Amino acid sequence: MNRAKNASLVFCLFVLYCVVLSQGLKATGASAFFGALAAVPLTVHLYHRIWPPSRVSGEQRRSRGFASRCEVEQAVTGSGLRRTVGSTDEE
Repeated sequence: MNRAKNASLVFCLFVLYCVVLSQGLKATGASAFFGALAAVPLTVHLYHRIWPPSRVSGEQRRSRGFASRCEVEQAVTGSGLRRTVGSTDEE
């Protein structure tokens, strides 16, 4: 059911882009069609990058290539604590 809902939303987005491009920007029919064909996957991709889907099978899904600030600090310092500028490890 969720897949059918997503497909219908993508189709509605495609129709919306066709109308906006053909009426609002006065593009020809073919130009509006190919413009909408290019814009829909880009819009869906950006939507999933900004608002990732909720938890999938118990694990939180994240966009590839991005780590949280806490994960980066843990990798650099070896803990979740943040180092201050000028502090040394020899204390």
